[in-house]
Amino acid sequence: MKKHTYSLLTLGSMLLSACLMFSCGDKKDPKMEEAGKVHLEAMAIEESLHEQIEGIDSLKIVLSEKKKTLTDAAAIASLDSAVAALDAVAGSFAAWEESVVEVPGLPHEHHDGEEHHHKPAPDLTPEQMLEVQKESKANIEKIKADLGKAEEMVKKVL
Repeated sequence: MKKHTYSLLTLGSMLLSACLMFSCGDKKDPKMEEAGKVHLEAMAIEESLHEQIEGIDSLKIVLSEKKKTLTDAAAIASLDSAVAALDAVAGSFAAWEESVVEVPGLPHEHHDGEEHHHKPAPDLTPEQMLEVQKESKANIEKIKADLGKAEEMVKKVL
C-alpha cells in the first residue's frame, strides 16, 4: 500500500508539473510583445545617437577655443547657448540611459565595451509595461530632436 501511495503521489506531482508547464508555457501577451517591439525601437534610436553624444565633449572644446576668438557679445551669447544646449542633451541622454527598463523575456545584446547594469524589471502589467516603453521611446525621440537643434546652433556659431 505504501508503494502504491508513493506511486500515486509521484504520478500526481508529474501530472501537476506537466499541466503547469503547458498552461504557463510559451503564451506571450500581445501587449508585452508590443512593449518589446517599442523597446527595441527605442534602443535602435539610442544606438544611432551614441557616437554623437560621446562627441559632445570634443565639440565643446572646439567651441571653447572659438569663444576665445570672439569679441561680439551676441556671437558669444549664441556660442554659450549652443554649449548649454549640448550640455542639456548630454544630461538628458545620461538620465534616459539610467531609466531604461528592460522588458522581461526580451533577448538583447551587449556591444563590445558596453558597460551597463540591468535593473530588475518592475512588477508591471503588460499594459503598464507598454506605456513605460512608449514613454521611453518618446523621450529618446525628444533627445534626438534636441540634439539636432543643438547641432544646428553649433553650425551657426562655427
